[in-house]
Parts: sequence; C-alpha cells; structure tokens
Amino acid sequence: RRLSQKTDLPVYIAEDPLRAVVRGTGIALKNLERYKSILIK
Repeated sequence: RRLSQKTDLPVYIAEDPLRAVVRGTGIALKNLERYKSILIK
C-alpha cells in the first residue's frame, strides 16, 4: 500500500508470488528487444 501511495501506481498482491515472477520473467524474455534498455546495462 505504501509503495502505491508513493508512486501513484497500482500495486497488486499476487496469490502465487513465485508464479508471478516466473510469468513476468517469461514476458520480459519474449520481449527482450522492447525491454532491453531497462534490463541490460
């Protein structure tokens, strides 16, 4: 909640946090060109 208030971004609590991380990683890898500038420095 505090993070949401400080950033004005929506924050959701995942039912299964590990699965959420795996899914997010998969999305980032599938779209590596799109996210390259923020993922690779």
